[in-house]
Amino acid sequence: MIIFNSHKTIEVLQQFLTNKPIVVEAGAFDGRDTQRMVRQWPESTVHCFEPLSEIYERLVKNTTSLPQVHRYPLALSDHTGIAIFYVSERPEKPNIASQAGSLLKPKERRSRSPLIFPRTAQVKTTTLDEWADENGVQHIDLLWLDTQGHELAIMQAAPKMMKNTQVVLAEVSFIESYEGQPLYEEVVAWMEHYGFEQVGRDFADTTASFFGNALFVKR
Repeated sequence: MIIFNSHKTIEVLQQFLTNKPIVVEAGAFDGRDTQRMVRQWPESTVHCFEPLSEIYERLVKNTTSLPQVHRYPLALSDHTGIAIFYVSERPEKPNIASQAGSLLKPKERRSRSPLIFPRTAQVKTTTLDEWADENGVQHIDLLWLDTQGHELAIMQAAPKMMKNTQVVLAEVSFIESYEGQPLYEEVVAWMEHYGFEQVGRDFADTTASFFGNALFVKR
């Protein structure tokens, strides 16, 4: 098991990917990780999903000069349609959406971080399988999921593409940060049942924080 610093995620991923990976990044936020991936893999193709319009605008601004990046104002989910999105903000920056918004209603997260969730928005959703069919994507080298508790639901709703995905980096939680969120152990169990092995994580144990990121590779 590789225990890695979250700031070294890209370096850790290198050993599991080709020089021209096809990447799907859900919860791309403002594109900071997208930019890092393109710097590491200049010949990559990165498909970025960010459903909240005000954040999507930041993503476009920060990645518009990168021809490798394709952007979608959508949330990957377990259905195609419209959903309620719970917008997070920092108290000191009212009316500016931050990084912890979710399709799931906040629960224990409220008591574990200073972020607030003062408003909601309607966003468009799609499943990974439906999107892949519509865009001619047949396989994924890296599925990067940072969707605040919705990671497992996205994968469970995409049986076709999960069979054709090599590496998954998924945020996991040790508490029910959002209502109905599966915890770390449940995510690991599902991944192992589906043919993935957990090969790394950016936490040594589950006590230092209430969430982390786990790295899985198809066996």
